[in-house]
Amino acid sequence: MLKRIYIYLAAAALLGLTSFSAEAQQRGGVLKFATPSVKPGLDPARTRTGDAYMLTALIFSNLTRVSHELKPEPQLAHKWEPNADSSVWTFYLRKDAKFHNGRPVVASDVKFSIDRILDPKTASKGRKALGPIKEIVVKDDHTVVFNLKGPYADLALQLGNTFSRIIAKENVADIANKPIGSGPFKLKEYVPGNKAIVVRNPDYFEKGLPYLDEVHQIYIKEYAAQVSALKTGEIDIMYFAPPEIIPELKKDSNIEVKVVSAPSFQPLIMWVSTKPFKDVRVRQALRYAVDRKAMMEAATGGLGVLGNDTPVSPSNPYYNKALPQRTKDVAKAKKLLAEAGYPNGIDITLYTSTQRPGLEPAAVVAQQTLAESGFRVKIESVEIARLYKDIIPKPKTMATSHNNWFGRPTIDESLTPFYYTKSNWNYTGYSNPEVDKLLDKAKAHTDFASRKKLYDKVQEILYHEGPDVVPYFKNYVSANRKEVKNYKLIPVQYVDLRDTWVER
Repeated sequence: MLKRIYIYLAAAALLGLTSFSAEAQQRGGVLKFATPSVKPGLDPARTRTGDAYMLTALIFSNLTRVSHELKPEPQLAHKWEPNADSSVWTFYLRKDAKFHNGRPVVASDVKFSIDRILDPKTASKGRKALGPIKEIVVKDDHTVVFNLKGPYADLALQLGNTFSRIIAKENVADIANKPIGSGPFKLKEYVPGNKAIVVRNPDYFEKGLPYLDEVHQIYIKEYAAQVSALKTGEIDIMYFAPPEIIPELKKDSNIEVKVVSAPSFQPLIMWVSTKPFKDVRVRQALRYAVDRKAMMEAATGGLGVLGNDTPVSPSNPYYNKALPQRTKDVAKAKKLLAEAGYPNGIDITLYTSTQRPGLEPAAVVAQQTLAESGFRVKIESVEIARLYKDIIPKPKTMATSHNNWFGRPTIDESLTPFYYTKSNWNYTGYSNPEVDKLLDKAKAHTDFASRKKLYDKVQEILYHEGPDVVPYFKNYVSANRKEVKNYKLIPVQYVDLRDTWVER
């Protein structure tokens, strides 16, 4: 049954794309897209920010594509099928895909690309996000088989993630500066800290696509400058639109604000290897001390939902509804702090940044409301690059830090990278053998009910002892000039511009 479902989804998505493409109203034009990062990077295996995910999606292709409905669609693979227990997956490649240098894309390219991600020497954050891959076998030029260490129902979707772009092995030495992909656009110019320009790939395998002649990804660090550029037409799209500027944007008849419900979250991380958060009572105290609703309002302008201290949002079918929604409880927070040895309160630093919408406003609200429970908070706002590179991965004593996470398309990727012992995004140092065993076991189940019981238990453990305060989930908000047509938001904040065009 599972096999038939995946083949059906692949065929249906392909038919849907063909149908829509025939209705294109206009071809050509240049689209200018503003993002806040300074140096996103071009090697898909090593990307770490949404800006880079967008850029590599334009240049490269995956076996599958994550759809707007968070389902796997065909890309380089025109169909795929798992065996009975989803421990072996076979992908069938289309025969008309070519790299930008004219060489056909073949199954050995898939093996090379994924093996490279799995190689610890590559240091890819995608290594532990792909699932339990044992080996990749090239059956022929257009058939590749993934043998897994155990059943894994989410593989087709995971192979559409940001790291799993298929690269040309002859391009590895130059991939960081002159990448060769098989995507809808080819790199023309890349100036780190300034811009990237990609141009239409005339040999792209999805006939008739893309519509645009060029896409300019322009780096504008300050959101106020992005707003000004959008209003004057210097740019066509803002990747992120902070809630505080949405009313201003809506007043402009030339601008459209787009909002989609998303599983993105902005946690306060607690390093469990250092004081004070190595003590679970202090972690619980912080969770009871925060005012989730006030933080959500400040960060999202009301465009979000409350969180309950795990990255699984209430809209996720795997969400554990049995866990009571945690609310602010000053008395309980003070009691826990006193039991942990801080009867007179505690001084901590909160690291945050202005370069991701919502972070600093939420930090200011946290500072104000945490004081009631005895947390005396000093805010230190830093460049987003420094937050990611020097703060979050390096535990700080008597401190907590904001983070800014996109949501993930699968339940496994929503939990394993953050909480599995020594996993790729487990920056807090959290380790619980029971959680590890539950995540391993859940990954191997294909039946929803049995998987949900295991993931419910993981959420329950994290609810009581986990290393994050997850106060809210924020919707994905972007803005564009109305000349931009068919620009659709993907909830996990990926960007797909194949069938977008600009009406000048």
